[in-house]
This record gives sequence, structure tokens and C-alpha cells, in this order.
Amino acid sequence: MRGFFLGIQAYAQAWRILFSKKFAWFLLFPVIVLILLFIMGNMVTNYLGNSLNDWFSQQISLWFQDISWLQWLDDVAGWLVWLLVRLVYFFLFAMFSGYIVLIVMSPVYSWLSERAEMQLTGRIYSFSVNQLLRDILRGILIALRNMLVQTVISIFLFFMAFIPFIGLLVPFFMLFVSSYFYGFSFLDYAIERKKLNVRDSVRYVNRNIGETVGVGFVFAIALMVPLLNVLVCCFLSLLSVIAGAVVVNNRDERLSDEIYKY
Repeated sequence: MRGFFLGIQAYAQAWRILFSKKFAWFLLFPVIVLILLFIMGNMVTNYLGNSLNDWFSQQISLWFQDISWLQWLDDVAGWLVWLLVRLVYFFLFAMFSGYIVLIVMSPVYSWLSERAEMQLTGRIYSFSVNQLLRDILRGILIALRNMLVQTVISIFLFFMAFIPFIGLLVPFFMLFVSSYFYGFSFLDYAIERKKLNVRDSVRYVNRNIGETVGVGFVFAIALMVPLLNVLVCCFLSLLSVIAGAVVVNNRDERLSDEIYKY
């Protein structure tokens, strides 16, 4: 629990960093991402909706070509397809919106985490395109891995919810699971600079599970905001990445102090 509250407290320092003159311009990136997601979402739903609508229209014309008074089914089918496509899109986006944000904004997170660590430690990292691309790829792979594992665990917990008494605890378990995996994704940008592979990163996160869950908890709670969850999380994720860097840096400082005392 002490680590959990340390993870949440890291947001206070992250806030001061993000809204300083050197970092405030990073707030432009969520605006750009939101516009792109809106445009791409409309393009995908319109394309799928029109394609399915054309297919249903052809089938209805073949089935009822000799029954003129049933041609109204064409308009009804078009409306139902339009509604169904958007409902499915909304459901999938609501379910995976957190990881969609993580994947789309991965290049920004990698850069932001490095700049935040430089601000915290004074350490200078020379810019490298290859390293940046590796960081971006790793961030995307970690997000996809966490999304897959979290989905499998969530499906298992969903069925557990039907068991008497145990079902009452399932929402808390699901919140813990989502907080853990989101926190893992945010911390990994700072962990990667330690040259740890994914397996070692998992061990690092598990040894600091309180801080990890604390960082992810704030983001997971924000995802529960009705309708505005994606808008809130796009901006909040910047704070979460910095908070992850703060947690990793504070952990390193505590270890250094312990070694020095020893």
C-alpha cells in the first residue's frame, strides 16, 4: 500500500514537470491525436457501413425483386447496418480505448519519458533515430502484450462474476488488473533505458507492483469517465508517462541511498 500511494503521489511531481515551460507544448500532441482518431474513426465506420449496406441492398433486391411492397426493407436494412457498425465501433473503442491511445501516442511517450528523466536527473541522452524507433516499437509491443493478457484475464473474471460472493469482488479485481497493466506500460518507457528485456521488465515491475498499480490506477479510473474518457486519457496519459519516470527515478535513488548507507 505504501508503494501504491507513492505511485499516486508521483502525479504531483509529474504535474509540475508537464506544465512547466519546457514541457507544456507536449499538450499539443493529444489534440492532434484526437483529431486523427476522430477522422480515422469516421472513415472506417463510413467505409464498412457503406460496404455492408450495398451488400444487404443487393441481397434484398434479389430476394424480394418481385414483391414491390417489401422494397422498404432496403431502407430499414441500411439504417440498421449504419447503427450496428457504429455500435460495434463504439463498443470496441470503449473496451480498448486505453491501449489505442497508448499505441497511437507511443512516439510521443518515448520522447516525453526521456525528456522527463533528463529533467529529473540532469542526465543527458544524445538523440538517436534508431534508438527512438526501437523505443517506439517496444512501447507498441508492450501495449499489445498487456492488452492481450489483460483481455484474457478480464474474460476469466467476467465468468467468475457469476459465482456467488466471489462475484462481488470481481469489479475490484478487474480494476486492479487494468491498473497493473496500464502502469506497466507507462513505467516501461523509463525501464527500457536500463537496457532490460521484456522478461526483466516484468520482474522489475512485479518487484515494484505497488508503484506500478498506483500509476496505472489514476489512468484506469479516468477511463471510467462517461463519454469523455478518451479525451481525458489522451491528456492524462502524458502525466502518467512522466509519473512512471518519476517512480523509476525515485526507486533508483532509494536503492542508491541504501547502498551508500551499507
